[in-house]
Amino acid sequence: MQKKVLLYPLALGLALSPIFANGSSEAKQEGPRTVKISVWTREGDTNHWRADLAKEAAVDLNKQLAAEGKDITIDPEPYIDGGDWGGFKKKYALAADSGEAPMIVISGHEDIATWGPAGYIVPFGDSVNAVEKLAPQFSDIKDNLWHCVTWNNKIWGIPQDCEARPMFFNKTLLKQMGWTDAQVAALPQELADGSFTQEDLIATAEEAVKKGVVKQGYGYWHRPLKGGDFIQFYVTNGGHIYDAEENKLIIERDPLIKCYEFQKKCVDTGITPKSYIGTEWNIWHNAVANNQVLFFNGGTWMWADWAKNYAKGGEDALFKNIGYGYEPTGIKGVPGTTLSHPLAYLVSSPSACGSKDQDLAFRLIGLMETTERNTRHAVESGHLGVLKSQDTYKTYEDSKFLSSCAPLLQNNFFQPNHPMYGIWFDSFWTNLVSAEQGEKTPQQAADDCIKTMKADIGDQLIVR
Repeated sequence: MQKKVLLYPLALGLALSPIFANGSSEAKQEGPRTVKISVWTREGDTNHWRADLAKEAAVDLNKQLAAEGKDITIDPEPYIDGGDWGGFKKKYALAADSGEAPMIVISGHEDIATWGPAGYIVPFGDSVNAVEKLAPQFSDIKDNLWHCVTWNNKIWGIPQDCEARPMFFNKTLLKQMGWTDAQVAALPQELADGSFTQEDLIATAEEAVKKGVVKQGYGYWHRPLKGGDFIQFYVTNGGHIYDAEENKLIIERDPLIKCYEFQKKCVDTGITPKSYIGTEWNIWHNAVANNQVLFFNGGTWMWADWAKNYAKGGEDALFKNIGYGYEPTGIKGVPGTTLSHPLAYLVSSPSACGSKDQDLAFRLIGLMETTERNTRHAVESGHLGVLKSQDTYKTYEDSKFLSSCAPLLQNNFFQPNHPMYGIWFDSFWTNLVSAEQGEKTPQQAADDCIKTMKADIGDQLIVR
């Protein structure tokens, strides 16, 4: 830990120097040289462009450098990790501690609050205006995404993609229960305005089980493993996570209890299996994409995966059978919402990656972020665009799914960039599992969660 504190001033000092402005002060050139720029991320298949865009962006950058009379060649090295996010982040941190990190890493925006003070990454600039001067494409970033990459009054990343995490419902199964086409078509609006609540979801799923439309335990499936999706049910019960003015995390007991009660009731009513957490992803995807589950919450990126790898009949079958809207509210009349979790391009510090060519990394990212390239990733992976120009870009507009999901970003929220948010979430998740599986009552789980947060987060936590 001591090492991290010592590294920070060095990284920050370098980041604030003018060498990052349009490459005007790139490392002194003493002859032809090749700059290797490694680009790390995880998740291949439909998400492979996150890293692979570096190859064609490097072709453009090499042409620019040649036109500028610089004898520099960029050699990109895309790397897609096949493990989970936790393992990937540990791998990056270990590499950064050893001075062997990639120049560019694409990861969750919340990592900024941890990797920034550790000295692993450098800021792009002191303000959005300063960052926009680094590359023309940066002026095209949607305004509401900049705060996701802001920490300690600096801009530490460039948003790479975004998503919504809807409540999906099976239209065909609802109709088998007796719902009319008009009732099914109205459900997204009812989720949006708060007239269809979490209690309504439970009651509808119970009815589906009783009528034999779905099997016991197939009325509602949340994601089977740990993930940020679960905080949606804390927020939709009135909970808050972060106080921006105080720069402190928040935990509120009553919304937390209601969140845990919802998860427990889903098991008690038989719409979610008790031993469900830990189910393998391929089993989960196959069931929800092929009309076995009535309600399920996931992410927009799953749509592309289902269409390519799981749904019999591909995307046409998905549109026929599956609808989507906001996560339902726990409070009647309060609009539903959704979590968005942008990934971001982050640039490693000289001490973390052993290179002083961060300015070239910034330029490469700018060329990976063109409207055409980002749209190609968005359409193929089911992610929402991060650029203003994409809203009127024909390829993006022609994507029926992405266009229909865009309104979900009108009432979304983000996880906070706070260095202790990981601790907050670990306690939230551990006690949610205990409540859902009946090891604790929702009240006991909430009290244990708060007790742990108080001990581990201290004065960085506001308890209500």
